[in-house]
Amino acid sequence: MSWNNVKGVSSAQIWTDNPDMTQAYLFANGNHQVKLTIGISLTLNDAAQPGPTEDEVKTALSLINFETGAGLSFLKTGNKGGYAYVYQPNVPEKIKAIETTNDSSAYQYEFDYYLSSDSTINANYASEIVALMLSYTDASGNKIEYYTASGSKSQSYVAITIYPPKKYGIADSASTPVIISKKDDKLTYTNTSGEIPSNETVSAWSLKIDNGYFRIVSLKSSTSVRSPNPFTRHATDVSKSGAGYYPIWRTYEAFLPSENRVNQGSTSYDTNLSITYSDYDYTYLTLTAKVYQEPNEIIFIHFSGDIDDSGSSSGFINDIGTASLCVVDQFGNESNIVVSESSSGLSIDNVT
Repeated sequence: MSWNNVKGVSSAQIWTDNPDMTQAYLFANGNHQVKLTIGISLTLNDAAQPGPTEDEVKTALSLINFETGAGLSFLKTGNKGGYAYVYQPNVPEKIKAIETTNDSSAYQYEFDYYLSSDSTINANYASEIVALMLSYTDASGNKIEYYTASGSKSQSYVAITIYPPKKYGIADSASTPVIISKKDDKLTYTNTSGEIPSNETVSAWSLKIDNGYFRIVSLKSSTSVRSPNPFTRHATDVSKSGAGYYPIWRTYEAFLPSENRVNQGSTSYDTNLSITYSDYDYTYLTLTAKVYQEPNEIIFIHFSGDIDDSGSSSGFINDIGTASLCVVDQFGNESNIVVSESSSGLSIDNVT
């Protein structure tokens, strides 16, 4: 075997991509990951002969607790996911990097590991210091174990501070707030079919985290009907009373566009909105609105207008509802948000 040609370990180090490469910070939500990199070089008995392959070295490596030398208790390794962002809890303060360089050319082998934690393995959100161990059998049949744990000749570690999943709340709450506000009260749109309303307004509303550091990166799910159908509508007869009059309905409707392009930079796209007659599913009008979306926000559309119900006197049946959606920040923290609508616009009912 190729390990027969190994005399020993010449150098080994473990580090992370935080500016202080011995520190990492992790939300224990099962999604967030910290990346640890291991660099290791071996001394060979005969430099002209091959050493172990990368797969053999990686198989021989394991991550251990720096203080005990045992396996990790509160962390688990996995494939790279979508939330391997570096969290720096003291941002926006400047972080001074330690005076350590990790030139990948200094190591014969280099491997990345992605670690996460959650309440099933870490109910109390305990932190853990990670070191590495290399275990192999040499040419004499001796089992060799090389540690960078406490007490070893070559100490190297990454201290991972673990936090509970981050919680968001409504405005004026103790948690970092999620807010919704009017983004554009004169949204560009075209009426592609149906009646022509009066006093109509089509506005865009922006839902986002009210914080310069944390941001929404994905809309994971929604229990609401998305455009072209509204998730809520209510209407009032605003006609002058009198025999034989046709009612005019002032209707308010709220939509969650089908394609919310979250975390895709500044972008624009068209979304279709249908205003339907409730009794017979008659489409009064179909609007095509031009939506402008900035990074890390979720767009809602609010319509209001007066519609002449000259075809029937049955009117619009109120359909009061809410939009329930799950958003995820860049560290994989999930929040369930309930958005409601009124004649004045949109508001957030609840964040959990």
